Amino acid sequence: MSDAHQISVLLAQADVQRRLGNRGGGIDLLRRALSLDPDHPRAHAALADHLLDARRLPAAGIEVRIALGLDGNDPYILQVAAAVLIAERKLDDAWAHCRIAMQGLAAPPDAFVLGALARQLLGDAAGARELVHEALARDAAHTGALTRLAWLEFDAGLYEAAARAAQAALEADPIDRDAHIIAGYIDLARGDTAAAEQHARFVLRHDASDTGSGLTLWTAVQARRSFVLGAWWRFNVWLTRGELGRRIGRLMALYLLARVAMIVTDELGLERVSITIAVAWIALCAYTWIAPRVFQGMLKRSLPPVSLDPDF
Repeated sequence: MSDAHQISVLLAQADVQRRLGNRGGGIDLLRRALSLDPDHPRAHAALADHLLDARRLPAAGIEVRIALGLDGNDPYILQVAAAVLIAERKLDDAWAHCRIAMQGLAAPPDAFVLGALARQLLGDAAGARELVHEALARDAAHTGALTRLAWLEFDAGLYEAAARAAQAALEADPIDRDAHIIAGYIDLARGDTAAAEQHARFVLRHDASDTGSGLTLWTAVQARRSFVLGAWWRFNVWLTRGELGRRIGRLMALYLLARVAMIVTDELGLERVSITIAVAWIALCAYTWIAPRVFQGMLKRSLPPVSLDPDF
């Protein structure tokens, strides 16, 4: 078997491993491919794609830049580069790569789906919708295009249309993680927490290393069911949003607000009010300390541990 054919086989096997949730196995196969040909542009791009999926962004950036240096006109490499740039929040650069990848009658639907994501993140929902429909015109059962359409409808508050698109995506590919995630959020928005939890469980069972989207959906389900956890979750999201300086600023502002309120009420002779504010502040501190531990306990009870088959 020639090196070129062996590399093609390894690339295909790596893609299968990725779909099965075995990110590490896919990365190892791609490194084997690169050991046969260190200058194979698509192998570098595929490795970047797998590393990005594993949330190893700096390493993905290195690999995709090597791939671009070897072949900067390959649509697949341009798509991976755009995906990495989106993750790096360099949206204008990502859109520029997508525009090149979308050129020509033979441009793949994936390029239009990625372009739609870039336009959506840039605040151009109409442009994103147009690109999604172009992708579907090229492949009516394209899972990524249907999933992106579902997100667009969901963000617009059109839950029934979003549900139809998500269902079509799941029919096209019943094990697609992204399709299950958007389907779960749609069910959650419609008040069906049981169905949303099933989607989250599917993602976590299928890919135990998915500690991002699947676990976030599962947490959103638990937050909806529990007032205590829901309040903590929303407070935590507000408190931790943005850069570190802003987060510290919010925390300091809360503390100063409580202290000023206590001092003012003391000066006005409202001792009971002052005591109430002090107790409320202590309760908030205790609550933010206890709630995460309650959540971790719920997580352990609700999600069974992963165990390997004896014949694995």
